[in-house]
Amino acid sequence: MKAVIGVVLLGVVLPALSKDCAQLYEENGLSPNFNETIAHAIHSLTLNELRKFNPLAEELNGVPVVNPRLNDPTETERVIPHAPEEEINKNFMSEAMNTIDLVMSQVGQSGDQFGTNWPIVARIVHKFHMKDTWAKIKEEFDLMKQPAKDLCVCLKDTEKNGIFQAVDWVARQYRTAPLLTLLNKPLPKLKDAKSWEVWRARLVQYYDSQAITDAATYLSCVLNHIS
Repeated sequence: MKAVIGVVLLGVVLPALSKDCAQLYEENGLSPNFNETIAHAIHSLTLNELRKFNPLAEELNGVPVVNPRLNDPTETERVIPHAPEEEINKNFMSEAMNTIDLVMSQVGQSGDQFGTNWPIVARIVHKFHMKDTWAKIKEEFDLMKQPAKDLCVCLKDTEKNGIFQAVDWVARQYRTAPLLTLLNKPLPKLKDAKSWEVWRARLVQYYDSQAITDAATYLSCVLNHIS
């Protein structure tokens, strides 16, 4: 197995979808692999980030994410059912520096989500890649009409529609895989401009318009009913 930064989920077994939900997904323009695109978008979401989409987002938000304490030996759940609030120190002025402070403060600690297989530079790139992805999703989220209630019922049932299983696939890669991959291909060690060219070319593929729409639709269902 190989660790991933962004995910192309191969071999994830989907639960059978009801005909009604399957039809709704197609009619509303979701991709055939929406569970995978949404899983990539949400697998490391936090309540802090959800509140950028809707300030009223709740602790019991129903967004399954990889357990931030995945490698703590006392933790039994790879995926937790709600995106948790992230405790961010205010040691620095900017959000960027406080984010780097957060990433660096977790390295080598009990429960470190990424374990020993993730180099420090890769951790920082992953964190900012996801923040950038969420910013792109929010652009579409802000312009999107509220999805139909019946579609949202289907999308929010993550254990039946395969989203939960896809997030769990990411968690298993984080826990067991010895190599970093992106788009199911090994990544070079990130050490210079040449290796960054490979990383950048792979990362930008996650800004596919269909993947962004899938994620924005899901988050609209989760968050836009809150008032």
